[in-house]
Amino acid sequence: MKFSVLFSDAFNAIKRNKKRSILTMLGIVIGIGAVIAIISIGQGFENYVVEELTEDESQDITSNITFQPNDMSLAYDSNIKFFSEQDLIEVGKIKGVKNVEITGVNTDSNNASMILETDKTTENSTAELVKNTDKKLVEGRNLTSVDNKTKNRVVVISDYIAKKLFEDKNSYLGKNIKINGLNYQIVGVYKGATGMMAMMNYSLLIPKDTYEFYNEAKFASASITLYLEKGAQVSDVSEKVVDFLADNGSMKNLGKYTFVDIGEIMDGISNILDSITTFIALIGGISLLIAGIGIMNMMFISVSERTKEIGIRRALGATKKNITIQFLLEGIIITVIGGILGYFFGILFAMIIAIFLPFTISIETGPVLVSLFISLAIGIIFSYSPAKAAANKNVIEILA
Repeated sequence: MKFSVLFSDAFNAIKRNKKRSILTMLGIVIGIGAVIAIISIGQGFENYVVEELTEDESQDITSNITFQPNDMSLAYDSNIKFFSEQDLIEVGKIKGVKNVEITGVNTDSNNASMILETDKTTENSTAELVKNTDKKLVEGRNLTSVDNKTKNRVVVISDYIAKKLFEDKNSYLGKNIKINGLNYQIVGVYKGATGMMAMMNYSLLIPKDTYEFYNEAKFASASITLYLEKGAQVSDVSEKVVDFLADNGSMKNLGKYTFVDIGEIMDGISNILDSITTFIALIGGISLLIAGIGIMNMMFISVSERTKEIGIRRALGATKKNITIQFLLEGIIITVIGGILGYFFGILFAMIIAIFLPFTISIETGPVLVSLFISLAIGIIFSYSPAKAAANKNVIEILA
């Protein structure tokens, strides 16, 4: 019997039981839709995290080389330079290195950990040290180059950390906070990230020269930033620099040189988020198992109701293989159609959810193939047993 005939018979059998087929298909639609929505939202969140972490950074590929002294008291000695000018010159000659800067001294965008104090509370935070700012503010003004040159003790602060520092939520302008024991005045407030993202972003902005002037350890930077040439492998170049400094660095006998691979950190974050998304998607996939059981149940009922039809087909020459294929096709048609509808339902649901989220969802073509494959697999696995049961029915007993 031709495959086209078997397919047509299977499709007509589904049409004869529309309500039952649609209700059975609904389980597949919901299951596939849930998995697709979770994957799309999860991928969108991962992209958002990566963008947030690199929001204020240039497109340069960078790596940080850090010096860890054996005697930690050296870290508080402002008269010691962990990286000499000669170190920078020699490191700059290494293949793959485009430029080298001492972190916290020569760059326009640095950061520093500090203690923030008010009458209400004390918070540990991270500030970005800048020469001026151009942020979109909730209130107040940005930092200017004049603030930096005159070493004004002023800050622009995120509303997230401000709410934690002050009880009065009406306005934060003009209020003072202590930073490492010194009073700074708030001149501007910007909308900051919340939740987990708040831990990955700067909480306040301080004039660079101001911070360096009032903090003794301004020249005792323990790290340098490498700006790499396009196409250079971060890990390979960083290892070469660390090996060179270990043999030739000005502080080689007083500590250890290490490097932080930003790309590796980002990969680690991506892997964690991927694992979380996969885990949640697997939980959502439980509904697919339930839907598969529903399909098997429907197929067994269909086999029971069509016993005479099966007997007549066998008597007219249909083989066991023909009967098996027809019932398999019925299950596959239901699950594949359900999978396609589930994919679009999942994308639509994710887009609706994204309206209330601070990021956009990621729509990729890969999940289409995955949803079709899963649907096909469910159709075959859960329809095979009923199909074999139909094919193995005794023709003589059926027609007797």
